Amino acid sequence: MVDKHKILATREHEKIQFPDNFPNNCIEEFKGILGKASESKNEKDRLKFLGVGSDFKASYYIGCAWLIPPSENENGISIQVEPKIENADFIRMFVTALEVRSSKEAEYFSDYYHIDFESPAIQIESEQNLITPLLLLHYITLLEQLSKNGLRKNYVRREENLQSKIRGKILFDQHLKQNVFNKREDRIFCGYQEYTVDTPENRLLKKALVYAKNNLESFPSLKVETLDKIYSKLAPVEGAFEGVSEDVSLAQVGFVKSSKLYRHYDEAIKVAKMILQGVDYEVLEDKKNRGYKVHPFCIDMPRLYEMYVLSLLRKAYGDQIQFQVKGYRKTRVDYIKKSENEKLIIDAKYKPRYSEGNQGILDDIQEISRYARDEKILKALEWEPKVENAKGNYFPKCLIIYPDPKTKFEHEEGEEDDQGMIEMKDDFRKDGILSDSEHVRKIPGFKDFYKIAIPLPKK
Repeated sequence: MVDKHKILATREHEKIQFPDNFPNNCIEEFKGILGKASESKNEKDRLKFLGVGSDFKASYYIGCAWLIPPSENENGISIQVEPKIENADFIRMFVTALEVRSSKEAEYFSDYYHIDFESPAIQIESEQNLITPLLLLHYITLLEQLSKNGLRKNYVRREENLQSKIRGKILFDQHLKQNVFNKREDRIFCGYQEYTVDTPENRLLKKALVYAKNNLESFPSLKVETLDKIYSKLAPVEGAFEGVSEDVSLAQVGFVKSSKLYRHYDEAIKVAKMILQGVDYEVLEDKKNRGYKVHPFCIDMPRLYEMYVLSLLRKAYGDQIQFQVKGYRKTRVDYIKKSENEKLIIDAKYKPRYSEGNQGILDDIQEISRYARDEKILKALEWEPKVENAKGNYFPKCLIIYPDPKTKFEHEEGEEDDQGMIEMKDDFRKDGILSDSEHVRKIPGFKDFYKIAIPLPKK
């Protein structure tokens, strides 16, 4: 084994490059470890190594992971996978978390990332803090949805020295010590149950909320306009927690009983615990070992791109867009667009190669074709076979949205906008996506199949 901590760095869909002096026996050992993980049916086993397989090739996950954890005698070996699209502003993609409309969509963010608090932190050289801003933005969104539905109340035991009244039961031991022996005849020490929002669960949420608010400005990647947007959303959330204390520890909040009315609490408490466990980068002050430490984490880039595209579609078409529409046999289509003049099945694919051609697109076409024939999805789209057939449309038109790493759209004046991409009026035409003949491309050989490039925001 290597006698000091090494970081094996790569990018999405690229192979790990081992140093020339790296022991061959270690490489073979890693091949076996990664091979077992990639063959596992358990998704957590694959996420443990960021989806890197026995061919040492990264997939769609970015983040840091231990390949060989450190021990008493060895420092361990870690892998770090960075985004493949250079200069993409992922923080602005994370900000789309603030634009979701429901608890369901807010909870969907939990599938984007995973943080392993049980493993030791990894020292890295990169200063790009991706995971903590994502976590805080996700948490603020969850609390916004939670406060709209109302905070959960419960019975909490109180002990209080009351004046000239009795509530609940008299606690005689405390009453004797504090009142009788001190000749305070107007006081009675009581224990009682109170139905209140000031529960341990809400206190934990409040504590994490205060922490999140106090640490937002420590990330240079969150620009002033983004912070203003966040603070405007925080005001009503803070109002909802006004009667809640911060006096709580993680140990006091165990398992929270789920209910249909308050099912959004489970996710909010899970993220609150992550925040209070401390995922922030720890700056190492030692000049010889200067860098950052972060717990192993991964971010699912295709899922993040899905939500980013959703925010753009919603800005353009509002309620015409439905997200994660259920079909039969546990299938889900990313989006459907339903209006009088346009009904579409839409899927986002985080595959920049589609900007160069249609290599490998057949599998995606087959997948989306099934969505376009799924009766549950067609019902959500309000696709009426007799009416549509009379128009010569047997099935809905299908659209693939993908990122183009090279494209930069410009304003009419020739200046790039503040997101590094075209504005909404040019991005998606108000009269229909397919009416944009300049950017929409028909996929040759397949009827009613199209694609359009929606670039990632640039730094």
